[in-house]
Amino acid sequence: MARQLARGMGSFFKDCGCARPTRCPHPYTIRFRNGLGKQLEEGGFDTQDDAIERLMQIYAEKKRTAPSVAEARRELGQKTVAEYAKQWRPRCTCPYPPTRSAGWSAARSMTTRKGAP
Repeated sequence: MARQLARGMGSFFKDCGCARPTRCPHPYTIRFRNGLGKQLEEGGFDTQDDAIERLMQIYAEKKRTAPSVAEARRELGQKTVAEYAKQWRPRCTCPYPPTRSAGWSAARSMTTRKGAP
């Protein structure tokens, strides 16, 4: 009995070459798109019902996510680390400077100097 899912929920299948895949002992695999739009697969579901239940959980989670949050995640997922660092760095309120100054030394800053000139 093939079960129909809503459009966009994903799909489930068995990745085996058995003549009768519905009767074989191999696990089901699901394929879906996450919130960032990337296609993913999860495997190891013993029954169709388990696979469909997981697809419904993923679909409900995607529907619960606010559109603005989903868009922000999508944009952030497409940025490289260097682009994100350039955007984040001006907001940095770190007590230490992000780059080394001419007189800074890691070895010197880690030693305690008592009465040193």
